[in-house]
Order: sequence, then C-alpha cells, then structure tokens
Amino acid sequence: MNGHQESKCLTAKERANEKSRLYSLLSAAVEYDRSYQHPLNQSNNVLLIYRLQNMRSVASLNFGLAIMCLTYCGINIALIFVNYLNAKAESNGSEQIVSDDIFHRLEFWATFGFALIECISLVATPKSLISIYKSPLTLKLVLFFNIVASFVPALLVTLNRETFEILSHEIEYMNELTMTFVDLILLFNLLQLEDESIKGHFFLTIGAGVVACVQLAVYNLLGKEEDGDMIGEVPAHYFEFVFEMLSSFIGFWFCMDDKRVAEHEIGLILYGSHDNCGICGESREEFEQTYQVSSAKKANYVCPATSYGSVSKV
Repeated sequence: MNGHQESKCLTAKERANEKSRLYSLLSAAVEYDRSYQHPLNQSNNVLLIYRLQNMRSVASLNFGLAIMCLTYCGINIALIFVNYLNAKAESNGSEQIVSDDIFHRLEFWATFGFALIECISLVATPKSLISIYKSPLTLKLVLFFNIVASFVPALLVTLNRETFEILSHEIEYMNELTMTFVDLILLFNLLQLEDESIKGHFFLTIGAGVVACVQLAVYNLLGKEEDGDMIGEVPAHYFEFVFEMLSSFIGFWFCMDDKRVAEHEIGLILYGSHDNCGICGESREEFEQTYQVSSAKKANYVCPATSYGSVSKV
C-alpha cells in the first residue's frame, strides 16, 4: 500500500517537473520571439527620453536644411541662365531679361541665406564639433565671419546697387575664402579624412585660397568698361554660381548624413543598446575640452546617461 502511494507521489512529481520544464521552454520561446521582433525598449531614464526627443528634432531640422540646400542650388542654376541671357541681350543692344537690381539682390541675399544654413547645420549637428574639426573655436569664428561678410554686401546692394556693386562683389569674392574653408571641412568629415596633420591644414588653406583668388582675378584683372562696370563681372558670376552649386551639394550631403546619424541613435534608444554611444562619448569629450580645465580622455567610455536609469526589453 505504501509502495503504491509512493509510486503515485513520484508520478505526480514527474508531472509537475514536466509541466515546469514545458513552461520554461514556452517562456523562452516567447522571449526569443519578442527579441526577434525588436520591441520598443523601456526606460525610467529622464535624460534618455530627453535625448530621444532631441534627436527627433535634429533629424527633422536637418531634413529641412537639406531641402533648403537644394533650393539654393536651384537658385544658382537659374542665375547662371539669367546671367547668360542678360549678357547676350546687352551684347545685342537689347533690354535685359532681368534687371540688375533684382539679379544682384537675389544673388547676395541667397548667399547670405546659405551662410545661415551652414551655420545652423553645424550648430544642430548630432555629431561633436571635435569630430568635424579639431578646433571648434576656430570653426565657430570662421562661421560668424562668414555670416557678417555675406550680410554686409547684401545690405549694401539693397541700399544702392550702382554705388556699392563693385565693393559688394569684392567683399563677396574675398568671403569665398571662408566659405571654401567651411566646405572643405564638411567634405573632409563626410569622406572621413583626417585633418589633424600640417598637411591637412595646408590643403584646407590652399584650397580655400585658390577659389577666392581665381574669382578675384577674373573679376578685377579684365579691366573696366567705359561706364565703369567691370568687364570680368559676367565670367566671374559663372565661377561664383558653379562654386555655390558645389557648396550646396556638400551642404545637402552633410545635412542628410546628420539626419542619418540622428536616426541611428534614435534606433539605438528605441530598439538597441545605448550603453556605449559613440556620439555621446564625443560630445562629452568636446564638453570637457571646451568648458572644463581637465580634458583627459577616458578609455572604454560608457554613456553617462546610463547612470540615471536602466534600459530593458519589454
């Protein structure tokens, strides 16, 4: 009798163990299926939520800036066409297709608008400025000078084109030095080329100087007409508009790359692991070098946001 009861107890225990094993297998299968479907992460980290909202804003802003870069490219294409038609009409003694006032105001104010776009794109980039250029302060000074040097000729031409046209063009073509410098920095970053060496700085400076000198030479060395207008204005405009088209393409590429970087971090926050975020590491390094006396680099950097909360799968 006791042996029969003991056999029943063993059978009950075996059934319980089997049920427990099956439940564990089922739970593991469900957990694997959830992991495979990449569900949203959960977090009680307030800073991480703020970072997520910030990256969404950055991605949207850079997409808008990219559209503006393409718009600026379209403006320069139109100005090339108008420049050709106006020059042809003038050589035939006909009336200009577009008046000089409208042509130059559009030219100068579009250049000023693009200077603002470049400045905003570098301020709103999710990347660290150190990863773009090793001297963020120098880069900021160049950007601010670019804005001033593009605003002054635009304002002068608007006030009185006939009086300030030549001066405005001289300022604009000298400002090509800063614009080319910024464009080459953006291009180096997109191509992931190092600019830390003396050779890199030399290439940036020489490249910027060549573009500015060519436009100034074409504009000034061909002489003046009897009415005081510069003979080299029309060919200088061709150089200018082609260069601005290239600048707009570089700006578009940079903004779209910033959008990609922001969306990648959004994916890390929502679906992946944000513990070792390279972007946050570079941003902290920039903060230490800019605002703190000590800027020692830390090996095996872990994102500081993880100190304020955890991230786990649903």
